[in-house]
Amino acid sequence: MNHKSRILRSGLFGPKKSGKMMQNEDKVGGMKSASKPRTAVIILAAGLGKRMASSLPKVLIPVCGRPMLFQILDRLQEVAPGTRVNLVVGHQKERVIESVAVERYELKIDFTEQSEQKGTGHAVRCAMESDWGAATLKAKEDVLVLPGDLPLITGDLIRDMLEPLKRGSAMRLLTATLPDPTGYGRIVRKGKAGSVLRIVEEKDATPREKLLNEVGVSIYTFAPQFLATGVASLKNTNAQKEYYLTDLIAQAVSKKRTIETLSWESPDDVRGVNNPYELSLAADLLNARILKGHALNGVRFVSLHSCRIEPCVRIEPDVTIYPGVILEGQTRIGKGTVIGPNSLLKNTTVGEGVEIKSGTVAEESVIGNSVKVGPYAHLRPGSAVRQGAKIGNFVELKKTVIGENTSVAHLSYLGDAEVGKNVNIGCGFITCNFDGRIIDGSRKHKTVIEDEVFVGSDCQTVAPVTLKRGSFVASGSTITETVEADALAIARTRQVVKPGYAKKLRGQG
Repeated sequence: MNHKSRILRSGLFGPKKSGKMMQNEDKVGGMKSASKPRTAVIILAAGLGKRMASSLPKVLIPVCGRPMLFQILDRLQEVAPGTRVNLVVGHQKERVIESVAVERYELKIDFTEQSEQKGTGHAVRCAMESDWGAATLKAKEDVLVLPGDLPLITGDLIRDMLEPLKRGSAMRLLTATLPDPTGYGRIVRKGKAGSVLRIVEEKDATPREKLLNEVGVSIYTFAPQFLATGVASLKNTNAQKEYYLTDLIAQAVSKKRTIETLSWESPDDVRGVNNPYELSLAADLLNARILKGHALNGVRFVSLHSCRIEPCVRIEPDVTIYPGVILEGQTRIGKGTVIGPNSLLKNTTVGEGVEIKSGTVAEESVIGNSVKVGPYAHLRPGSAVRQGAKIGNFVELKKTVIGENTSVAHLSYLGDAEVGKNVNIGCGFITCNFDGRIIDGSRKHKTVIEDEVFVGSDCQTVAPVTLKRGSFVASGSTITETVEADALAIARTRQVVKPGYAKKLRGQG
């Protein structure tokens, strides 16, 4: 094989400082004993993913709003923070590296380039021939190999596969029994339930082998020296002309080395994603797990299967969620809140006892305790609604703060505004925050409405402008200048009535 294997970044994201010291020892039968070194991890993240038909690298395609690769790293960090990880990257490698960097995992992550995608065995060889691989061999760490497209993998599965191999074992193989094994490599055993002889890939399987429903799911733990030697001697004499990691099983058998097997009873946990249809299936399964977790924690779903909630969302108990609700990103929901049908909240913090009515959309905003929002309100990024305020139907906020107990009842737009406490905003109010002028380096201008102001219906403020404390603005007014405290502003033309003139307009007189 003509390999190009090089380490891209070494130790780029080490663990954050912690007050707790990790001890390299296990408890056995109540007694402490020295353990083998921590198991290292290789994640295969170099593939093109052509069938996904996406501009994103395959491992960065989101499932329930979070990239597949991050779902794996999240679980790994939960069960084994500080683990040494090598991400084998190739297609759009810089995009993958930069995305992982933003997350700042408490894992020791290195990156190795697989410049040509020649199969799983080739990818692992690239990792083992890098400086990272040399350090792994020196430390005599077992190596867990994971595909980068397993968004449903669980912490329990990773924990079991991270367990050190028994003395003399070459590898541990994870298997699953599937009703439809199409697309997976089949496990070939000696007899019906004997030792594993090999894995045969779908395209290389005979008709009889294709009838087998025990499959390998591309998850292995290897003894380090066996892995390094084995991938260096792989051949590509197969239909795909690729170097298969599965061929290491036959190598172990020929050398009479022990192969440990772990049969996983939940096939969904190891479901891979190879096309948009499988992506949708994985998203449905992951969403169902998320909803179940919240429901068991005290969240009431009126219709459990109609809502979509991303994994980073946090919801306190005693929250009621109606059908069609979507919660995304770092959204936080306080206890006692009710979220009405077909509402969408993204990266939004919601306090306690809030009522969010039908069709409300909020993004990167903060909603205080006992607030009422909607129906069909729109909180754009940078908005904050303080305790006890009311944002009514068809109200839009953008970079606006609404003070405590203030009411913006309906059909209004407030952009780049600061509104105080106990303010009443009438129907059809607009802050005119953009007029093309550049003031203090900005083309968007601020409206300030101080405490206890009353604004009548169908009014506009042309920013920058201030309505001072306790002032009144008459309905139909367009305010262009400061209104002093406790003053009444009327900015409209006087009504003129011409008796009988309507008949003239109709041509009747």
